Amino acid sequence: MPETIEEMKDPKYIEMILRTNPDVIYSSPFVRTKKTAEIIQEIFRVHRQKDIPIILDEGLVAQSGKELASYTSILEKEVGKTVLLISHNPTFSVLWSHFYDTKHPPVLEKMGCLLMPTHIIANELDKWIISALHEVGMDVEKAMDAYLLDDGAKAVLGFIDKLNNWFIRRSRRRFWANGMDSDKYSAYYTLFEILQGYTKLCAPFAPFVSEHIYLALQAFTPNGLQQGDSVHLEHLPLSSEHYINHALLEEISLVRKIISLGLFIRSKNKIAVKQPLSTMEVKM
Repeated sequence: MPETIEEMKDPKYIEMILRTNPDVIYSSPFVRTKKTAEIIQEIFRVHRQKDIPIILDEGLVAQSGKELASYTSILEKEVGKTVLLISHNPTFSVLWSHFYDTKHPPVLEKMGCLLMPTHIIANELDKWIISALHEVGMDVEKAMDAYLLDDGAKAVLGFIDKLNNWFIRRSRRRFWANGMDSDKYSAYYTLFEILQGYTKLCAPFAPFVSEHIYLALQAFTPNGLQQGDSVHLEHLPLSSEHYINHALLEEISLVRKIISLGLFIRSKNKIAVKQPLSTMEVKM
């Protein structure tokens, strides 16, 4: 949260806020957070001609002990809507540690913005693909800001193999599991979030196929497809360093390299993929 009103007039801050594009703003009733919500409301009124309602929520008060109940209630009440929460680090740390299974809660800068999870993310595959998407998002934005469009396109293309051959294929048992437990729900919800975010990243490079996929995804949102929706009317998603687990990315990258080398050796020696090996040694 900015220290002064002048900081909220910074073009970079205004751009970041506009990219959140909320349908409703929830704020703690503290004077500063309430004032921040009102200024953000005015930013959208001026720049987007969009009037966004503000709701004050006692549960968003830092260390109120009501954070989880309040956030869960918001998710249930505002199904299908984009909600902007304005509060303090202790509040977000409680929510983050509950919904995102990690020992390292985020420490937001005063002009920071973080995409909060809407379901419990505990599976390592889900964490990895989310981490990979946020890394790609930051790479694409950095490349496009420098007008290095070929680097941006390469980053976008490189994500397809991770999504298709590593996340989706290795989550098949989770998708096909009986019932609807938390892990299966997480797999489906993570895939939906990833596809939505990825189509927005793809839009400048593959305008037609990204539009087709994006519109098809809207049929699965609670509100359904709304007339006039288009991926090309969306902002690039806000990527966050807090989701990027560098150790996990390096670990999976090493596993992928080992498997690729194993497949190469099988092919070279004409050993079928389904034929078990008695032993396999990897020199690190």
